[in-house]
Amino acid sequence: MKRYFQNTFVFVRENPAILFSLALIVVIPLALYFYVSFTVQSFENAAINEIEAHDFTVSDTLLAMVERDFPAKDAAHPEALQKTIDRIVANDTRLKNIRVIVKDGRDYKTIAAQNRDQVGMSVDVTPSLNGESLIAYSWVNASEDVSSEIEIAGEKLRRVIKVFVGEDGEVYALAAADFSINRTLDMIAGGVYQSYLIMGVIMILSLFLIVQHARLFSYVGLSKDLQQKNTAKDNFIRMATHELRAPVTVLTGYTDLLKEDLAGTVDADQQKYIDRMVLSVKNLSDLMADILEVSHLEQGRTDFEPEIIAPDIVVKEIVDGLAAKAEQKGLKLSFDAKGFSHKIRVNPVCFKRIVTNLVENSIKYTPAGKVAVTVAAQTAKKRCAITIQDTGFGISAEGQAHLFEQFYRVKTQENAEIPGTGLGLWMSREMARKMGGDIMLESIEKMGSKFFIFFPLSNKN
Repeated sequence: MKRYFQNTFVFVRENPAILFSLALIVVIPLALYFYVSFTVQSFENAAINEIEAHDFTVSDTLLAMVERDFPAKDAAHPEALQKTIDRIVANDTRLKNIRVIVKDGRDYKTIAAQNRDQVGMSVDVTPSLNGESLIAYSWVNASEDVSSEIEIAGEKLRRVIKVFVGEDGEVYALAAADFSINRTLDMIAGGVYQSYLIMGVIMILSLFLIVQHARLFSYVGLSKDLQQKNTAKDNFIRMATHELRAPVTVLTGYTDLLKEDLAGTVDADQQKYIDRMVLSVKNLSDLMADILEVSHLEQGRTDFEPEIIAPDIVVKEIVDGLAAKAEQKGLKLSFDAKGFSHKIRVNPVCFKRIVTNLVENSIKYTPAGKVAVTVAAQTAKKRCAITIQDTGFGISAEGQAHLFEQFYRVKTQENAEIPGTGLGLWMSREMARKMGGDIMLESIEKMGSKFFIFFPLSNKN
């Protein structure tokens, strides 16, 4: 148990954000409970105030009824009182059991009533749920008008009793009336039920979200472990490329020297072995450089600080620099930027890498024909379009779907002997996109490919 609490303490210390989740687990349910309780209480108070206001209305009605037809002791007009009660009932159907009551000795008798069968009958004031005991209470407490909740045959009622006091200070009559509050109570109960139901649903959803939020912390350890592994991987790549760079450089020098020294002294098979060795060393050097660049891109360590440049001038320099390589293969390498006078805002080093890589690829995968490079402005889309079109092997639809993935190479019988790492196009598009551009491709197998490099035109020329 002690170790469990120690581990918990260490985990919370390393992940203090979990305290926020724990606070939510307590605060949200409490806040919802108090809010709903306050709302329900306010609703109940408003309903009670409405009932009490109706009490006063009924009391005023009884006062007006009795004072006119029973103004003083021994001055009652039962017939007139009965007609008044009938008229009130006709106008207000909510009122029930309206009665005018007097005291006859020790008994309480009804002299006029909504239910005429009650006229002349004694009122049983024995304490009960039907509220008749309020009659005796009101007679004794002459200074008070009484209103109280009662229940008759399962129906909730509000009974209002108006007290009439003579000049001698003695009670000479009572007027009583009931009105149903079932609907109001049902509304209160329904409102309370809905409020607590909604509160329960919200609390369940909140707890579910909180649990889901808390579960995310179970991935914190995995995330940290992954970060550590990625850091270790990057460190290994840097160390490996650094440690391998020196021996690879030595191998490159010796293989070039060996190739020169043995030129003309070896047979065809031996010369083939030497050429393969030279090519393998070059491929290894290229792979190391590409992997290091991929690591820099993924870690965000590549410099993308932009500058305003003239892309047509830079691209022409690149094409001129690769002209000799194209001539060695008997390819026609052309450049066209007629009418282009715009600037773009990119990192010049990354821009040169992108264009150089795509032009070199076109030369590499074009056995015969031409490679045409153009720079044009698409003013409607406010972008610069650099196209590299060749008459090479072309790429199938399936190959185009994966062409920009890491380490992917289109493998055909024609390009099987052509070296490559499968990282150049991925790096080129990543760099283009990080500078606000993109690279697209159109290609037909065995007819050639056309790459498009897009960058937004700069407002500053």
